[in-house]
Amino acid sequence: MIIIPSDEILQQWVEDFVPKKDLFFLTEGDVEKLQGDLRNVLVMPITEFYGHTSYTQTEFNNSYEYWNIKGATHVIAANPAWIVSVAEDIRAFLLRRQVEVERGMVLPVTFFSDISVVPGAYIIEDSVVLQRRMWEELPQSNKKMIMKMVAEWWEDGVCEAIPEKLPPHLLTIANTYGTTSGANCLAAALFAVSGKGSEWLLQEWVHQQAFLNGLKQCGYEAFEEDTQLMAGDVVAWLDDNEVIQHAAYYIGNGLFFNKQGQTIFNAWKIMKQEELIKKWPGMRMNIYRYFDK
Repeated sequence: MIIIPSDEILQQWVEDFVPKKDLFFLTEGDVEKLQGDLRNVLVMPITEFYGHTSYTQTEFNNSYEYWNIKGATHVIAANPAWIVSVAEDIRAFLLRRQVEVERGMVLPVTFFSDISVVPGAYIIEDSVVLQRRMWEELPQSNKKMIMKMVAEWWEDGVCEAIPEKLPPHLLTIANTYGTTSGANCLAAALFAVSGKGSEWLLQEWVHQQAFLNGLKQCGYEAFEEDTQLMAGDVVAWLDDNEVIQHAAYYIGNGLFFNKQGQTIFNAWKIMKQEELIKKWPGMRMNIYRYFDK
């Protein structure tokens, strides 16, 4: 089956997709080149930026896709009105640079059914650079269509039907999209074992040690006697450095409750075991099992 985001989910995505503060990433020499044009903004070295508590928040990290950015040495943080106040050549230079450093919030022009609604300055060859003020001025119908396209870009909506014996606390979550960026696979697996009342975990970006501590508190232990999975097991995929790269909850009959990433476009899905294993080749699987003591 294929799931699609509801109209209510799309509306929430429209509100939150583009951060309410603009970031522009610069490369070596850009600050000097722009000297005199950087009033009323903050300009930070990239090292200071990545250590800044305001800009390491999940909404910025996921939207601007920090992990993809290449060659940036400085960052401009600006009010959304700033980019439309600068000279046209400066605006064009800054927007082109965002494409070159492979920043997030840059979409293919094919995502826009009517490209004429986009101001020309934001179209860089076959890409559109999104900024908050421009986003606010796009027609609502266009923004919802873009959200659908972005969701399909991140992952398809293919999943398995919800089985009859799914634990009750997973019934309303399985095969749905969320609205909170940052909720990752470890949070989903920990929610699955924690049960009713732990829904708040679905809004968390859980790290490895907190995940392992949570499993232990729920009575789970590493199980290495065989690789035959039982309903209720948690499987973690580890790399060569013993870092957990993914985790999912086994619900039985070859099916997992799974979340494949930490963005709002990664749904909580029911997935087949073989399909999930294909996504993590070369990883070692650790099984964690509940032991009622």
